[in-house]
Amino acid sequence: MTRTASRLEPRALWRQWVPSLAVLVISAACAEEAPQPTSDPSEPPPEPEKISVVPAEYATEIAFVGFASEPLRLYARFVNETTESELERDYGGWFESDGSWHRLEGLRDRLPVPRASWRVLPGGAWRVLAADGGELAGLVYRDTLMEFRLSPGTLVAEWTGETGQREALLLARIQQGDSAQAGLLLLRRSARVRNAGEAAAVSRTQLFLLVDSLSNGLLVARDAADPDSTAIAWTWVGSIGNEWTDVRVRPPPENVSAALARWVVELPEAGVTARFRLEDLPDDGDSWLGPKPFALSGQLEILGRRRPAAGLGVESRG
Repeated sequence: MTRTASRLEPRALWRQWVPSLAVLVISAACAEEAPQPTSDPSEPPPEPEKISVVPAEYATEIAFVGFASEPLRLYARFVNETTESELERDYGGWFESDGSWHRLEGLRDRLPVPRASWRVLPGGAWRVLAADGGELAGLVYRDTLMEFRLSPGTLVAEWTGETGQREALLLARIQQGDSAQAGLLLLRRSARVRNAGEAAAVSRTQLFLLVDSLSNGLLVARDAADPDSTAIAWTWVGSIGNEWTDVRVRPPPENVSAALARWVVELPEAGVTARFRLEDLPDDGDSWLGPKPFALSGQLEILGRRRPAAGLGVESRG
């Protein structure tokens, strides 16, 4: 069944912040020097206020697929892990342009714990645009080989993830040089408290984002650990967004080779069927601590009309 079907309104995801400049004027005048306060040497000096930091892991994931016959595709994951004394970052991802995949420059370092440990922080090849509340409102990547800018736009759907964090499907645009490409963007955030000696819990949620060159798109979320659980899908068809719970997912048989393995996703009420294969991204030998995505290639069938489609799939950890 369909859960929501509404006319969407654009939502601005970031505002330009213009800092105000306060000017302090100190005038020199003839006045008597104020007496200095005296302290009681018997009283110990006050201790500085200590901020209690709960060890936790904060992750932000983004997946973008462009509306084109040869789409731009981007997957990036930003993890901030806090201890009582510092924050450790692990940022990285992949980007496809002109049919070739590029491993994006990783960022791993340690910083003092900031006030908002969940925020994606700029560093290395990564530049971040933040909204008033600290939400990720834009991303700029620049290294010696490439440069691009990701700009989120209209909200298609929004829901609460398994850790209580906001997740969203949005229209977005990637600017690369003098050209730009619109597409769909999946934005996910998660937060997990880490107890001493406890390994981070691993989610088994599989996500598939598939789009065609006519600006139609499909996002499917399923529990890989429980195939009988209800899968959920969101469609963007004819500039209308809907959420569906009548979703039938048919993974390929286990004995079928990877080259022939085809997934089938059916939304009977929506008249949408997706058929796609999962393809491994190139292995560059670099160790990647996050989940590695798959490239999707196949077809989107909408009301009997089939179109070639491409996308991204990832088994999320949070």
